[in-house]
Amino acid sequence: MPEISRFLGIVIGIFPREHPPPHFHAVYGEYQITVEIETGVVHGDFPKQADLQKQSNHWSREMIPKLIEARYVRDFIIHIRFSDGTEGDIDFKNELHGQIFESLKDKEFFRQFTIHPVFHTLCWPNGTDFALEFLYDKVRIPA
Repeated sequence: MPEISRFLGIVIGIFPREHPPPHFHAVYGEYQITVEIETGVVHGDFPKQADLQKQSNHWSREMIPKLIEARYVRDFIIHIRFSDGTEGDIDFKNELHGQIFESLKDKEFFRQFTIHPVFHTLCWPNGTDFALEFLYDKVRIPA
């Protein structure tokens, strides 16, 4: 499974071109769950799920501030602001590499971004998104 993240002993991975609906896998020891990306529906169980949920919520609150505002500036530039006050402009022009970002090269489609209500990152109607860590590292300009 191609790994995209690892925290608290949980490995997150996704298989390109796997069966619908779009989802990712999370593995914790011998346990595995799948999470539907659009709905957040979880299939399977982790041990002591409440404890893991509490820990992962703590991790996400402490490690990566939430994206709370995003507005289109021009071309491929978006101004973003995080819950810790970090904000600034990101020019995505040189970040749109690979098939997954091909649709974002259309400026009209690019402007259709929203902030995902669960993952608190930029996303587009076709499911394309950027990792929150990537956005935070690209800005790092305290307000």
